Amino acid sequence: MGAVDSPGRSFYFFSEIYLRGGPVRAIEKLNPAEDVQAGKELEGLKEFLTFEVDKELFGIDILHIHEILKPVPITRIPNVEGFILGVINLRGEIIPIMDLKELFGLGFCDILPSTRIIVVVNGEKRGGLLVDSVKQVVKIHRDKISEAGAELSVSYSELIESVSQYEETLVLNLNLSKLIDFTAEEN
Repeated sequence: MGAVDSPGRSFYFFSEIYLRGGPVRAIEKLNPAEDVQAGKELEGLKEFLTFEVDKELFGIDILHIHEILKPVPITRIPNVEGFILGVINLRGEIIPIMDLKELFGLGFCDILPSTRIIVVVNGEKRGGLLVDSVKQVVKIHRDKISEAGAELSVSYSELIESVSQYEETLVLNLNLSKLIDFTAEEN
């Protein structure tokens, strides 16, 4: 059975799929109106990688995530701020590593089995963020995201871009460009 291009109508396709017992004829229903509606719903969503630093939940826009690593040996650099742990060589590219726990004035991140390095990208700049643990990627509707304002009473409030509500939890979303600029200014 074929399809005719007709707006707002459902189309049915027969196709053969193979299961253990051999080919099976399947019917797929394609409805362009449903596809448009699904696209509109996705337009209102943003995806964030969530992670913990000292039991606080943070997020980074998934578009800025390059990769997530288990801790690797870090080469120390003398005369830099305490939150700059040093650098790693990631397939020939030198990546500076920041301890977010130290940057936020919460002590030092202990290297545990759950500890991860999140390699982030912002334009041409890359950096690694040492965090206590990576949680999950979450989809948050834009109406659940508020700009971070002066009401944040944390010492690192200028590094927070927005606050999101995911289920019953608040997520502090990092402003990656300010974070990278802040670390560059400190050195």
